[in-house]
Amino acid sequence: MNSIVHFIKVTLTVYIFSMFLYAIWYFFQVVDLAKMNPLDEWIGSLVYLPHGARVLMFCYFRYYSLPGLYLAEISGPQLIHHIDYVDGWSLAAFGSLSSVIIAVEIIRWVRKNPENFSVVKTLSFKNYKSLILVVLISAMLNGILANSLIAIVNSSISIDVLTVLRFMIGDILGAIIVIGALWVIFTTLIDTRLIINPDD
Repeated sequence: MNSIVHFIKVTLTVYIFSMFLYAIWYFFQVVDLAKMNPLDEWIGSLVYLPHGARVLMFCYFRYYSLPGLYLAEISGPQLIHHIDYVDGWSLAAFGSLSSVIIAVEIIRWVRKNPENFSVVKTLSFKNYKSLILVVLISAMLNGILANSLIAIVNSSISIDVLTVLRFMIGDILGAIIVIGALWVIFTTLIDTRLIINPDD
């Protein structure tokens, strides 16, 4: 019973957080404050905040986060602005989530200690270096996986280097902004004693 309640709470938390980032991202995408895409000649973003949700939620909630993340991946675009998303996006969402899972597993296997390695042992993300590595690796994988799956499903779209590069840059910048914003918020809350640091 406790595991079911925990699963529901994690799913709702992940979904609400992801949708919140979708809403913020889409507002800035439409307004295009940086004027990076003034003629709307391509669909995409050079600061894709939802990738921050993918990375953070999977790194801290692991496989419990996947239902909420996938639900946000397919409902976020539909609820916020479905016109910008091409056929095959629901399949590409698998590629996006898989990129984070693969990135975490790559880091876990690279950092394994032969003496006490366990297949079920989780990777600690208290060190921000691991988190940034997941951001970088998953962004590269997502650029290739998501675009490849869309190109397979949608024959009118072809994958090219510039599109993959835009995905990678957007995911990296978006995730770093989300992580940085949360770091500032929580350190401020700890400094003002509104929340208690568990390490104290």
